[in-house]
Amino acid sequence: MIFDPKIFYQTYLQDYHKIKATYLKKMIDELTKFEIEVFGKEQSHEEQKTFKRVLLCDLRQTYFHSIETFFELFFALNPQGKKYFDDEYILYQLTNSDWRKNLKKIENIALNKEALGFLNDKMTFLGFDITVGQYIFYMGIFNRKLLPQNVFDNMEDSMEAIKYGIQVLANDFIKKEEYNAYKHGLRIIPAVNKIIFAPVDEIERKIHFDLSNSMSYYSKGKDKDELKINTLVFDPNRDHKMIMFCSNLIHLMIEYRKISMDKNKGDKKKEKFPIIFFGRNEIDECNKTNVEIQDLVYTMKIDKSGK
Repeated sequence: MIFDPKIFYQTYLQDYHKIKATYLKKMIDELTKFEIEVFGKEQSHEEQKTFKRVLLCDLRQTYFHSIETFFELFFALNPQGKKYFDDEYILYQLTNSDWRKNLKKIENIALNKEALGFLNDKMTFLGFDITVGQYIFYMGIFNRKLLPQNVFDNMEDSMEAIKYGIQVLANDFIKKEEYNAYKHGLRIIPAVNKIIFAPVDEIERKIHFDLSNSMSYYSKGKDKDELKINTLVFDPNRDHKMIMFCSNLIHLMIEYRKISMDKNKGDKKKEKFPIIFFGRNEIDECNKTNVEIQDLVYTMKIDKSGK
């Protein structure tokens, strides 16, 4: 039956963002090759720039979408405060998700280092004493009699890294004006090619920054007549790596439930499967910025006086 939660876990596109990021990054890195494959001929200089910007935009949007997807699943699978939390109601939880409440939760995670402390809270599930974090990310890997102690030691370290990584994702996602600019009317423009800083009295002492691979978007200012122009220099290497990290978190939440449900059927042989652990150093490597300048903001006021 299509409403059976087992069907959800068995058919869910858990690697959707990973696959998308892989081919987008490949196309960005080998632009000339793919412009011929896609369009059947070499593009003009302006057409090639447009093609590259589209790919960079798509990779950036994919990063935001992967974060949004992660948090939807993360909040839906959080067992706290729920009468039923054995994954049987996953479709109901996702369908009835309140994005406004979820956004507030994400903002709290971004701004409050203690917001994810609940992942260390103890709970009992299927007769095992586990943490909420184990339940969400390591479903079914509970039996200390069957698995060596180092598995659980590594899992505990991994959970600390996961909490750290979730905060990084939350901090990126709360810059929602950028994501909204992509989603709602594609309100982005390649407005700035370069920026130069120089002292007024020593104009030759210039500092140049290349902004040719950037996009700008408007956001609201402090009052209704004020606008902010935000310029973002694309960082495809960081976007790609962070998508991979986020997609791996999604994979954990889905894959181990899929395995657990298959084993519960009792009609399959026991199979080996990898247990994925995360490290803070690796997350820092994914989070590393690879461009010289980022997040420029200009503020302007609209003169409605007619002068």
